[in-house]
This record gives sequence, structure tokens and C-alpha cells, in this order.
Amino acid sequence: MNRRPFALALAVFSLCSLLFAGEGKIPDSPSRLEFKPLDWKVPLGAPYRSVLQNGMTVYIAEDQTLPLVSVSGAIRYGNILDPKGKEGMCELLANVMRTGGTQKYQSDSLDALIDLYALSIKISASETRMQFSMSCLSQYLPIGLDVLTEILFHPAFEEKKVKKSVELFCEEIYHRFDNPSPILRAAYQKALYDKGENSRLSTIKSVQSITRGDLIALHQKAMRSENIVCAASGKFQKDTMALRLSTMFPKSAKPSQETKFPAVAINAPVKALIVNKKTTQSYVQFGLPLFKRPDPDYYAVSVLNMILGGESFTSRLGTKIRSDEGLTYSIYSSAESNYFFPGTFFIDFFTKSETTSRAIALSLAEVEHIKKWGVTPEEIEHAKRILIDGFPSMFRSPQDVVENYCDNEYLKRPLDHFATYPDKINAVTIGDVAAMAKKYLDPSAFTFVVVGDTAAIFKSDTVSGFSLRKLTPSKITVPDSLPALP
Repeated sequence: MNRRPFALALAVFSLCSLLFAGEGKIPDSPSRLEFKPLDWKVPLGAPYRSVLQNGMTVYIAEDQTLPLVSVSGAIRYGNILDPKGKEGMCELLANVMRTGGTQKYQSDSLDALIDLYALSIKISASETRMQFSMSCLSQYLPIGLDVLTEILFHPAFEEKKVKKSVELFCEEIYHRFDNPSPILRAAYQKALYDKGENSRLSTIKSVQSITRGDLIALHQKAMRSENIVCAASGKFQKDTMALRLSTMFPKSAKPSQETKFPAVAINAPVKALIVNKKTTQSYVQFGLPLFKRPDPDYYAVSVLNMILGGESFTSRLGTKIRSDEGLTYSIYSSAESNYFFPGTFFIDFFTKSETTSRAIALSLAEVEHIKKWGVTPEEIEHAKRILIDGFPSMFRSPQDVVENYCDNEYLKRPLDHFATYPDKINAVTIGDVAAMAKKYLDPSAFTFVVVGDTAAIFKSDTVSGFSLRKLTPSKITVPDSLPALP
């Protein structure tokens, strides 16, 4: 006889008996289970925040539960600062800093050392930041910090590794538009930020023009302590880690010398940008201007967005376009949170080529409806719960806490940003949401970007009074022509 199922059932029964002992009768249905309210508060960042002797701001948290250490940071630099004609230089810098050896370790020796001590070291670059991270067993922390210091501040940029990274980068560029999604993202930036530094794309020509000397000069310019915010967590003594980080990073210059990002404005000279690619589905993203944060409208707009399309399955767009009409598997809206230049409010989905215009028309109808008739109290409460109830998952560990507050510091938000966020969301009223819909959701202000088979899309183009072909001015192009667009 197999006793394991019986033993498991007995254990579950015993556990339930203990849980409900003294609490009354065990409910006859799981739906009648009652739980005490979760008494959880957002952890404050102040206890973890320090300004080191070298002037750099860090967030440090001891965590003795596991023999692990994590050190990460954000560097105030990014792809948006790439010189014209050398697009891709910041990303190439991040790659070669990690792979190109250091003054102390040749590249092959560096790789062997990282493998030997199971270090995880990453450096990456995005639009408005570079990021680094190092994690290791606590017993190897001195070695991990030594290697990270070498990579961050003493890279050798070995010529053979620079050449290899350029070759790999060019291969990525050659294949970057194999799939529709990257095309859509690039085209959307081109359409909404015409001539903006954030809409430029790297090309094989621009990457091949980058020299080792360019990378050395960029490294000296970007890698300064006044540009860096750091987070550390794990099994160590806080004072000891603070001293190590203070020694590791150079002394900061004046805050006024930190990197400044260019002013980027939303500029959409065309109403429709259509990228022709032979696919059975079309990929659609259409957006309109929003704001640069901080902005007092953000919290009400967040609730509005959640109701319209921020929650994939229960939102109005999800219910109408996905569930009722069956035109897509995924549709959502987003109110961009951007602290460096104005963001946009956009709707994104994919659908069959022949239903492209119908899906757009129905989406615009939902925008018109929410603008004209507002939202319900039930929708408001549901949206607030979604926005607030996800907060505990952001702070599951000391590492989460310091990394979130490091990001908060990088964005120059108030130190109490996370603590006040729930109250600001809860304060949003139906009237606030209605006002935001009327202020921002102007259907005539949308710029439409579509990637797909133009012949198939245009064959069923006029639906419910909407037609991509009738939008003026508009432009039809192909993926390989995107980098050359203004």
C-alpha cells in the first residue's frame, strides 16, 4: 500500500487544524477563508543611504541570510549622447569594458578569473543610463570588488577585443530587423521624436567608424563618480563596505559637472508611418504627447491608463478588442514615465493584416468613450488596487530595497517617493481621471505606426470610418530605410 498520499493528507489536515484552532469552525469552502489584513509599509530609503568620503551617494544594506554579495550602480550616460556619425559608441563601450581586459588583467586571464571565482559581472548601456552589476559569494568579495574596479576604471580596450566587439555589433545590426517588434519600436521613436537624439539608430557604418581612441576618450568622460549612484547588499559589515566603496571610486567633482542630457522634444511631422514587411500580422503602436516627469498629473494619468489598457485582460481595450472582438491576443496602453524628456501615451497591439484598421477604429472608439463618459467607481478602485498591491513585490529583499532607492536617486525623485506613492494614487478621484482624459486623450493627436504587409493592410483599410491611407501626411518605408529617416 502506498502510504505517501495518506501521509500528505494527514499533514495537510493537521496543519489546517493548527491554523484554525481557536478561530472557530473550519470553513466549508476556500472562498470563505478569512485572513488578517497585511500590515505592510513601504521601507524607507534613509536608513540605507550614505554619502561616502569621496562624495558619492550609495545605498547599503546588510543581509546575513545567505553568503552572497551584490554591488550595482547607474552611470549618468547613455546612447542618447552618442556623437553623430558614431551611433552605437556608448553600447560598444559597455561591451568592451567587460571583454577588453584591464591594466591588471589581460582579457583571457580576466575571463578565467571570473569563471574561477564564479563572479557575475555585467555592464550595459541604454538610452539615458549605463549600468553595472557584480555578484559573488561573500568569501570572494575582495576579489570581486578588485575585478569590478579594474573593469570600471582601468579598462585596457585591447585592440583585438575592440575589433571583435565591432564585428559582433555589426552582425546584430544586420539581423536586428528580422522580427517585427524591434522594427515597431524603432519606427515609433522615429515618428514621435523626429530629429530627436533618442530616435537615432546605429548603423554598420557608424559602428565601424568607432576607434579604440574614441572608446578611451568616452570612458574618461563618462566614468566619473559624480555620474554614479551605487547600491550594495549582502553578507558584510555596512561600515566595512562603505569604506571599500569609498576607496574603490574616485573622488567626486562638483555636482554641476555631472553629465547633462540633451533637450528632446516630441515632434511628429507625419500622422502615419507604415513600414512594409511581409508578415501575416500587422504590429501597431499609436501615441500622442504626454509630459516629462515629475508632473502632478502622473498619478491620475496612471489610473486612467490602467482602466483604458494598462491591465491586459480586464481593461477596456483588453475586454473590447481581445475578448469581445477576438482581434488580438495582446493589447495594452502605456503612459510613459520619463524623467529626461517628454514621454508619450500609446496603445500597442498586433492583429491579422486584414483587421488592422478595424482594431484601430475600435481602439479609438474606446478612447472617445472614456473621454466622453468617464469611468466608474468600480474601475477606479480596481485600478488603484493593481497599482498599489504590486508594491510589496518591489521590496522583497534588502537587495530590492537598495536597488530601487538607487534608481530613485538616479532619477532625482524625492527620498519619500515610494512612501507617498500609495497615498497619491488613493487620492485620485473620478473627477481627476475625467479631467486627465479630456486633457490628454485627443484622438486627433495620435500618430500611427504600423509594421506589416501594406498590400494586405490596405485591402481592408476603410473600416468604421478609419483609413490609414487617408491619414495625411503619411509615409511608407521599409525596415532598412529607418536609420536614414530624420
